[in-house]
Amino acid sequence: MADIKADIPSDTSNISNNSNSATSQQNNPLSRKLNKILDTRLDNDKEMLEALKALSVFFTENSLRTRRNLRGDIERRSLSINEEFVRIFKDVKEELESVHEDVQAMSNCCEDMTNRLK
Repeated sequence: MADIKADIPSDTSNISNNSNSATSQQNNPLSRKLNKILDTRLDNDKEMLEALKALSVFFTENSLRTRRNLRGDIERRSLSINEEFVRIFKDVKEELESVHEDVQAMSNCCEDMTNRLK
């Protein structure tokens, strides 16, 4: 019986050491982030899958250089897309201004005809 009692405190200390270790891991920001990433289910996250598909188009080589330049590459692509959007939107704006001028001219013509008929 004395041997059993001697074993109990050492088991208890191991449990407290394990709980202290688990507590410190939970308080560690890196561990929390890593656990969050590992707990993420990509199968259900449609936005993440779309982002990964878009990333796979231009991130083909997984090397130190490409990982370091990834943010800059993404920002350059985003800038390029936004510049294209502005260019296309400018064309749409010019077309709408042309339509507005035509409508204004028709309105003036109709007003002129109405005044003649009076």
